[in-house]
Amino acid sequence: MKRLLTLLFVAVCACSTLSAQNVTFKFEEGTLSNAALRQKMEGRISRLLTEITQASAANRSLNLTSLGLSPVASKRLGKLWENLHFSCDYNTNIEKCLIDVNGYEVRGILITLQPMGANYSGSTSRELAISFAPDGIITNVNMTLENNSYQDIVNNGMDVTDTRRRLEILKFVEDFRSYYDEKDIQALDNIYSEDALIITGKVVQRKNLGSDQARMKPEIEYSKMNKVQYMNKLRGIFANNKFIKVKFDDIIVKRHPAKAGFYSVTLHQNWQSSRYSDDGYVFLLWEFKEGRSPVVHVRTWQPDMVGNRKLGADEVFNENDFFIP
Repeated sequence: MKRLLTLLFVAVCACSTLSAQNVTFKFEEGTLSNAALRQKMEGRISRLLTEITQASAANRSLNLTSLGLSPVASKRLGKLWENLHFSCDYNTNIEKCLIDVNGYEVRGILITLQPMGANYSGSTSRELAISFAPDGIITNVNMTLENNSYQDIVNNGMDVTDTRRRLEILKFVEDFRSYYDEKDIQALDNIYSEDALIITGKVVQRKNLGSDQARMKPEIEYSKMNKVQYMNKLRGIFANNKFIKVKFDDIIVKRHPAKAGFYSVTLHQNWQSSRYSDDGYVFLLWEFKEGRSPVVHVRTWQPDMVGNRKLGADEVFNENDFFIP
């Protein structure tokens, strides 16, 4: 009898815990007129956020079956979960339903990253975005770019086509960043062109021979890699780091003035991993063609500090530094 009472007590406690971790989601009124689709999407978001929060509390794997995710979305979220755990900040969430280039999107769901190691010093506050196909299937779940950056870039579109392209670019930039969080080497391999140029800078100390008394002066030394070399390096980084968390901010998107379909993206990157962390500037030269997935032809990384000096804006690589045939 005593054992039965104990089991009942444990069961009640477990049910109370699960109930406390249930998360509900609703769209803002007036942002999705199709009532049946609205109900379906709200239910799927609620169940997904509940599963994420409960799995985080129990430190277990995600169970994504019957949650309305596409195979690709399920695979990507699973990969992200292997690297990072997070939980929803609020039990009740209300956000707008946005029209996405491929369907619908919800942004601004507040989440908190779980501790990933004693050496992680980045912010644990993030926002989650969930994308849907027109029929309500969840096609992607990822952590977003900062909302101010997102809105500023979209609002700077020169025309309808440019604005649409900027929205598309921002989606790909969010995916691009997420591939590092997910340690998805295949997705990164697909996004770089076969002839991609990879340039990486590091700070070295050189003698300043121009002075009367030779002194050591910090300078940036650059190395070049092709796609195969870069992918092999990434495989080693992914294998040797327990977690990787990448953050992008200060994002600038420019349409190439002379080459149709080419856009440059310059951003500040914060890299946190179990073995090291750094801050620097990333430049990406993207080519977009109708009916094809975009590809990156150039990627550069430069440290944002050279000794005690911040790297100047005129020193950061841009589209004019590279010849496009």
